[in-house]
Amino acid sequence: MARRDPLLGALVLVAALLPPLFGLFGGGDDRGPAMTVFWLAMSAIHGSYALLTRRIAALLVGDDPLLRGGRRLWRLISVAALVWTVGDLSQVAYALGSPGDRAIVMGTPFFMACMLGGMALALTGALTFPGGTRAGLRMDVATVMAAAITAGCLLIELPPGPHNSSWVLTLIVTLLVAPGVFLLAAFAVLRITLTSRHPVTLAAAVLNGLATLLQALMQAVPLPVYLNPRSGAWLLAGTLLANMLLLIGGRVQHQADTVRFRRRSERPYSLLPYAAMAVTWIAGVGMLVAEGLTWRSWLVIAGSMVTTGLVVARQAVAFRHIAVLLGERDELAAKLTEQAFHDALTGLANRALFMRELTETLSRTEVTVFLIDLDEFKPVNDRFGHATGDRLLIEVGRRLRRCVRAGDVVARLGGDEFAVLMTDLDPARRAEVEAALTAELTGLVTLADVRVPLRASIGTATGRLDPDSLLHEADMAMYAVKNAGRPFQANSAA
Repeated sequence: MARRDPLLGALVLVAALLPPLFGLFGGGDDRGPAMTVFWLAMSAIHGSYALLTRRIAALLVGDDPLLRGGRRLWRLISVAALVWTVGDLSQVAYALGSPGDRAIVMGTPFFMACMLGGMALALTGALTFPGGTRAGLRMDVATVMAAAITAGCLLIELPPGPHNSSWVLTLIVTLLVAPGVFLLAAFAVLRITLTSRHPVTLAAAVLNGLATLLQALMQAVPLPVYLNPRSGAWLLAGTLLANMLLLIGGRVQHQADTVRFRRRSERPYSLLPYAAMAVTWIAGVGMLVAEGLTWRSWLVIAGSMVTTGLVVARQAVAFRHIAVLLGERDELAAKLTEQAFHDALTGLANRALFMRELTETLSRTEVTVFLIDLDEFKPVNDRFGHATGDRLLIEVGRRLRRCVRAGDVVARLGGDEFAVLMTDLDPARRAEVEAALTAELTGLVTLADVRVPLRASIGTATGRLDPDSLLHEADMAMYAVKNAGRPFQANSAA
């Protein structure tokens, strides 16, 4: 049974009570006290998150690249949370000093710098976490980010007023606050969750994702809604809830086995890019119906086209990868076939391949089989060692190849027994091959620094009998030669 965590229960209780209480009682006309409480709560949340993530980093002990990357990630997130805490405390001071300024709601330039600086630190940790360099992963991230950028266009509200330098500065801040932070968060989540190993547990990842989504939705609301005391209080309550979810996710991660990195399920394909493409086209159609051909509609349509192009490119990468895999499979199959049908020592065909070739050839034409057994091979092994015996077998294989044509089959049937399969041999040509085999396999052979004797008994059979009968005829002829002490004897099987 899982052990209960009192602190986690307390955090869940605070997350359930604090946001609705602030929404109910934080909407008065005098916003100074309410905003002071809000920023104090945010300071406590971010400060606690900084401490918690620092402890998570301390649990990741070891020199494994994943452990080092996870440790660096959580440390940078901890520093980012400290930067956010500094920004929150600056807002507390500003709310106490200027309770009527709207910056106590939307943030001073210093607060904005702290927020963006913290996001940059967290993003750096996500970028440096070891996640592999697969082209498919990069294409998936690029596709979803293109869709996120398209969705970010929906968060843009052009500031009112004349298009002067002040308007441009306001537009830049608007882009950074709403879609900019949303895209940074989306990229960080993608960079972590699409890697082969996650540095967070599934429960913590879900909580962090919900927090990111909720925070992005809160930032997408136009400024006038925030400035209204009643509606603004509930929006700020949503911000409190998002950050509490982040803190709860950190606690869940801290209580889990953080040394084990959760492995992403290996699937032959990813549905996320296709879902992203569908979302962009649905958004584009929706924008056309709602607004017609406005500048925002053109941006969404362009984003849809880019997303579709990336999906097509991803498929091309997948097809190329499949082609490489098929080539590797064919190469491996060829190697396995080579190993299955060839003798590892001599490189000659083995008994299985010889019998297959013999059976197939007999179905078409008459064949001649030469069956060869080395005489006195065991004394060579006993006197000179098995290494010398192996070298002698290799040399026999070379000499047999010299006696045959390119399309003929030379095989080692096992031990010191060899066979040659030939077709279209008239009696004169058979006699030439017989003489060549006898000459090649008779005499002294120099192997490294020793000279060993070589002699073989050879039996042959020619005809169109079944394979076993033909081999039996050749075997009988070979043993007749061995018993008689003569170099060669031939049988003809009709």
